[in-house]
Amino acid sequence: MAHIYVVDDDEQLLRMVGWILERGGHQATLISNPVEAVDRLRDGSPDMAILDVMMPGMSGYDLCRQLRLHPETEHLPVMILTARSQEADKQAAEESGANDFLSKPVTSQELLKHVDNLLGHEEGGTAEIEGNAFIIAVYGLQGGVGRTTLAVNLALSLSAVSNQEVCLVDFSTSGGQTAMHLRLQTQSSWADLLNNHSLDWPAINDLLISHASGLKLLPSPTLPHPPTRPTSDMTQALLALMKQHMQFIVVDLPPVLSASVKGTLASSDMGLHVLTPDVVSVQTAVRADRALSLQTLIPKERSYILNHRNTEVPLPKATIERGLNARIPFEIRYDKNQTRALSQGVPLASSSVQSPLPVSLRVMAEALYQKVSQSE
Repeated sequence: MAHIYVVDDDEQLLRMVGWILERGGHQATLISNPVEAVDRLRDGSPDMAILDVMMPGMSGYDLCRQLRLHPETEHLPVMILTARSQEADKQAAEESGANDFLSKPVTSQELLKHVDNLLGHEEGGTAEIEGNAFIIAVYGLQGGVGRTTLAVNLALSLSAVSNQEVCLVDFSTSGGQTAMHLRLQTQSSWADLLNNHSLDWPAINDLLISHASGLKLLPSPTLPHPPTRPTSDMTQALLALMKQHMQFIVVDLPPVLSASVKGTLASSDMGLHVLTPDVVSVQTAVRADRALSLQTLIPKERSYILNHRNTEVPLPKATIERGLNARIPFEIRYDKNQTRALSQGVPLASSSVQSPLPVSLRVMAEALYQKVSQSE
C-alpha cells in the first residue's frame, strides 16, 4: 500500500480519485489548495503525488517544479492528471519534472495501472475486493413495472430464507420508495457519502436502517440528485465494501441508464430484468438489452421477471420470450393484496398472506439461496 497525495481544486474529482486509490489498496491524502500542498508534501511522507494542472494560485506544473527544489520531494514520483491532452501539455509536464502524464476522463483500471507502474509495482492494483455477498441488481428502463415492490419483497424473502445479513440498496436519485414500502423513517442516505473524503465500512454502516425483520436498508435521498451521482466508480467501491459484511445485497435501480446503474450492473452477480406482459414493456426491454450490450454492461448472470401488475389480458408468455429471444424463468401473477400492503407499510413477504407475490418470491429466494450455498 502506497501513501499518495492528490492535489486538485475540484472537490468532486478529488474525492473520486481518492476513492479509486483506496479501492486499489492505497492510502490517499486529498488536498484542494495547491499552495498549501507544497509544505504538506514536504513535511509528510508521501510515496507519490497526483497533480491537476489548472488550479487557482498555482498550476500543477509550478507545483511540480516547487517539489523538485526540495530534497524531501526531489525524487518523489509525480503524475499529472488533467483534462488537457495536447502534445504540448505532455511536454510541459515533462519539463516541469513530472514522471507521468494522464488525461481525464480516465477509468479506475487505467489510473491504477499508471499508479502501480510509476511506483514500480509488478502487480497491478485493479483486483476487486473479494467479499462474500451475492449482489442482485433489480433493473429495467421502464417505470411502473413493479421493480421496487419486487426488490423489497425479494430482499425480505432472502433475509427470511437465509437467516443471514441481507441489505437492500435504493439507488434512486428522485426520491426512492423502498423506505415507504417498509414504513421506515429516513434521516440519511447514500448521498451523505458524497461529502466524505474517504469511503469505508463504518461510514456506510452508520447510514443503514434496520427493519423489524432484520433486513438492512441503505435508502435513497428524499430530495432529487443528478443522475451522475453516485458515480459508477463510487457505486462499485461502495458495493465492494458492503460485500464483505453481507450475505446478499439486493439493489433497486432507477429506470434510467445512470452512473449507479452502470456501476451496479458491472458489480452484480445476477441481474433481474423486470417487465410487464404488454407490447410497450417488451419493446422497452429489448431496447434496454441492446443498449446495455453495446456498453458491455451485462451482469454475470441475467434473468427476467414477468410481473403482472393488473388483471388485463396479457401478451402470451411464449410471444414475449420470442421477442426477448430468451426464456423467462420467473413469472409473478397479479396480486390484489399488494395495494393494501403498500398503504399499510407491511410488504407481503413479511406478512402471513399466502398470495401470488410472496409465494413466488419465496420460491425465488430459496432457489437463489441454494445456488449461492452450493457454490461456496
